[in-house]
Order: sequence, then C-alpha cells, then structure tokens
Amino acid sequence: MKEGFERCQYEHTLFIKNKAGGKILIISLYVDDLIFTGNDESMFVKFKSSMMREFDMTDLRKMRFFLGIEVVQKADGIFINQKKYALEVLKRFKMDRSNPVHNPIVPGCKLSKDED
Repeated sequence: MKEGFERCQYEHTLFIKNKAGGKILIISLYVDDLIFTGNDESMFVKFKSSMMREFDMTDLRKMRFFLGIEVVQKADGIFINQKKYALEVLKRFKMDRSNPVHNPIVPGCKLSKDED
C-alpha cells in the first residue's frame, strides 16, 4: 500500500497502480506467489526493486508456471494449459502408458438411457 497500490474492489488478490498518462501496473498475489503485468517497463523495474528490498524474492523472468498452470508466451499470443497436471493425474492412476485417442468414446457407439 505504501507504494501507491489500491486493492481491486472485484478481486481481493489483485492490486492496481495507475499513473498519469494511462500507465498501469497490475499485481496478482496468491500466498507467496505474485505475478504482475502492465504497460510501462519503468514501472516493472521500480516494482521489482521495491519488492526485492522489502522481501526475499527471486525474479523468475517471464512466467512459465503459476498455480499449476503452464503459460507459453509466443509472438502470436499467450497460451495456458494444465498438461503437466493432467500427466501427473494419469501417472497417479497408472494410466500414463495408455493409448491416447482424439475421441473419448468409440466412434459409432450407440448410447442408451439406463432406466434404473
């Protein structure tokens, strides 16, 4: 708060800092993980410096994972998935060596309603 951030009224884990000229910095905080985005590189640098002075913090650069979600940043967009989590679930239930299929049901299979 001493850095001038305001808590988002709609989402309690988001903090926003607006500056003149349309500059904005948005912070998402969850326990001891935080990510930030905005439209001004100088605000990024100042924020990181402030956080590193105040807390024992590691800058992991561009986000690759956050709360179990993989983030892939490319020139044509930002893509998210939970492939790692899905593979861990398959491994836990010993299905990691199963044959993958594009359809979760056998093509042409007729389904019927179970009256019981």
